[in-house]
Amino acid sequence: MKIPQNGEFGYAGRYAPSPSGYLHFGNASTALVAWLRARSENGRFFLRVEDTDPQRSKPEFAAAAQEDLRWMGLDWDGPVEFQSMRTEGYQAALERLNQKGLVFACRCTRKDLQAAVDGAVRAPHGAEDLGPHYPGTCAPLGLPLNGPYTVRAQGDGFPVRRADGAWAYTLAVVVDDASSGITEVVRGSDLESATPQQEQLFAALDCVPPKYLHAPLWMGPDGQRLSKRHGAVSLRDWQASGRTAEELVGRLAWGLGLLEEPIPVRPRDLLQDFAWDRLRKTPVPASDYLPLAP
Repeated sequence: MKIPQNGEFGYAGRYAPSPSGYLHFGNASTALVAWLRARSENGRFFLRVEDTDPQRSKPEFAAAAQEDLRWMGLDWDGPVEFQSMRTEGYQAALERLNQKGLVFACRCTRKDLQAAVDGAVRAPHGAEDLGPHYPGTCAPLGLPLNGPYTVRAQGDGFPVRRADGAWAYTLAVVVDDASSGITEVVRGSDLESATPQQEQLFAALDCVPPKYLHAPLWMGPDGQRLSKRHGAVSLRDWQASGRTAEELVGRLAWGLGLLEEPIPVRPRDLLQDFAWDRLRKTPVPASDYLPLAP
């Protein structure tokens, strides 16, 4: 599981939505920026569905995401990848980490960890980022990895497999990026804090990590990041209002700093003048740029 050095086989990027709801404006913005970055580098661009969470992932949302991205004018190379179909790779990675003594089974419940995790933030895709707050309670116990326990990484104690057997986001995304040969990851700035843990796993698995770039977030009127739980307006809502994909792309590009005014455009129209340095450096107040923003 060795990914190529950056540039060895050309640029490879990806967009990886979680199928727990319809794509909203923030999702569309990240997808647009990731696509522009890959295509401006004459690179490959992959679509991956991060459906490791069986409780939240729905196939209808995965299908809708593909439809909405095509409606926007975005394309990708090769077949769509589904994390739920790649469990063998995750298991192989876990076994390698175990052989190196880099993981341990943890029987602590959320209640048990409450005091230790006081003040910790919730990591991407619902996994708890325990960081330095986790005291390593179970690390010396030698509990079996195949038991009904959470499997955690030594040190920070972040999860790599949940107690219910579902694979944690951090491990899955590292294995997927490695096996797909991803050379650069473009994602929202809310995921920047996940970078050290992912780079730690890349090193543990003897893989070369991709370069990470973080695009500006779209914010609601309360100053919080737009999200499915936040009640963000979906692309389906935009279409239902009778508005076009070209208007949406133009307004997203305007908010991102790629256009001086909100003219209707297709993604390919932005390629000639696209440069990462032109992107806005601060969060985008959605209601200033999108008429249907919450």
